[in-house]
Amino acid sequence: MTIDIEREDVLSLTEATKVLPRVNGKRASICTLWRWCRKGLRGVHLDYIRIGRKIATSRQALNRFFNELSAKDEPLITPPAARPFPPITSKSRQRSMEEAERRCQEMGV
Repeated sequence: MTIDIEREDVLSLTEATKVLPRVNGKRASICTLWRWCRKGLRGVHLDYIRIGRKIATSRQALNRFFNELSAKDEPLITPPAARPFPPITSKSRQRSMEEAERRCQEMGV
């Protein structure tokens, strides 16, 4: 999505670094924001516009960027009940091996 300068709160990258919360007591650098615009982070890019020689983003673009990053994290967490296969026990492994041997004998292998 692009930035609509009539509807969004446009910020220079310098201003945007001041809006973001500090992490470990440090602000995000302008270079970090520029990298998020150009290269992205985990496949998500920060929307930006060029105003003359300056680069700007918006509060709403920052919000969209962080929400998309958060959405990418959610599928990585799989609760134990949602795992597709039950754990393999020694008895189930033994049964599988016996079934495989039986099938091989039926096919003459």
